[in-house]
Amino acid sequence: MRFLSGLSMVGSFGSGRLFGFISTLEARHIPFQMVEAAGSLYLGVGQPEACAPEAGLDRPGPCFLSSGFSVTESFASRSYPVVLVAGKDRLEVDVYESSPRSAMRLGILELASQVRMAPAGPLLQGERSHDVGATADRVRLAKLAIEQGQLTKLVVTGRATQSLTESFSVGAALSRLKKAHPASHLYYVDGFFGASPELVAAKSGHFLSLRPLAGTALRGGQVALLNSAKDLFEHRLMIEQLQDDLSGHVKELDMPRAPILFDAGRLIHLATPMRGQLLPGANLVSVVLAIAPTAAVSGVPRTTALEMLAQIEPSRGMYAGIIGITDPFGDGEVYLAIRGASACQGTLGLVAGAGIVADSQADAEVAEIEAKFDVVTRALNPR
Repeated sequence: MRFLSGLSMVGSFGSGRLFGFISTLEARHIPFQMVEAAGSLYLGVGQPEACAPEAGLDRPGPCFLSSGFSVTESFASRSYPVVLVAGKDRLEVDVYESSPRSAMRLGILELASQVRMAPAGPLLQGERSHDVGATADRVRLAKLAIEQGQLTKLVVTGRATQSLTESFSVGAALSRLKKAHPASHLYYVDGFFGASPELVAAKSGHFLSLRPLAGTALRGGQVALLNSAKDLFEHRLMIEQLQDDLSGHVKELDMPRAPILFDAGRLIHLATPMRGQLLPGANLVSVVLAIAPTAAVSGVPRTTALEMLAQIEPSRGMYAGIIGITDPFGDGEVYLAIRGASACQGTLGLVAGAGIVADSQADAEVAEIEAKFDVVTRALNPR
């Protein structure tokens, strides 16, 4: 990755202040977007400009990609006047800018020098509220549609809320999510934040890498997951759909014959790492538009699944959309916006999904959704 081509460093401050800096931006209503990719945290600050989805050398610096669940309707590519880059193994955060006076105009260095650590103390209060009945109804509707032959798989979601404390901030939430799930990738865009375990696609030169996940178990259930006919079938449906979608974009795909385990902390997933050479004319954006939303978050067949989800669910918003970043050379990484939440008017809004196939049991699927809520809420309020 050559994300920083064409940018110049104008200052630095201690990395321990990064999440406090995010909290300050949030408190002062300064626009920002963040994604963790290529081993670093990229934070775009200031009023963004829309840019062409295909990266080009005429625009220095990284371009932030994002979409809601309806990818083709809401895809956005934004360039920010100031970009902060925090390395995992460095003790400082370098500030870069593509517009010479942007950092001074926004007061970035002054803000950074005044910021303290992210707020401490509980971020959530009270009990989590989940309409289990509504979630179970969606599971039953999905199973009925599958039994009637309308689809083979449908990913349904559950919704939950919990009250925030006065000390809540996005910066503090991201800091705790990263501590609890170091292998995940942090993100924040349009009010939705989280720590995603799932790489949708990464482009480096002429090569594309993917790490799709489908099939979930709590830690300790690894052996059962590897031998679960239901989870293996659900996973295979996703891989077959990806192979079809990528056929016009990738020359050939190299992948293991059977899924492997991916450690996402409290949860373990079935994963099939994939790698292939891009065909002429294909790029990261065209690949994302071809494959999203994948069967990991929609269903099979996709068109029928999306039509049914529009009937039985509220809008998913940013949940299960994509977040990522590209450099001026078109290299980049895109992740799935899952394991996340939104914070609005003192309330945390959670969304999580489960893949329904013919062998699914409603109680087990609801329990899986609860476990995915736990990943976020336990991190925000460590026990």
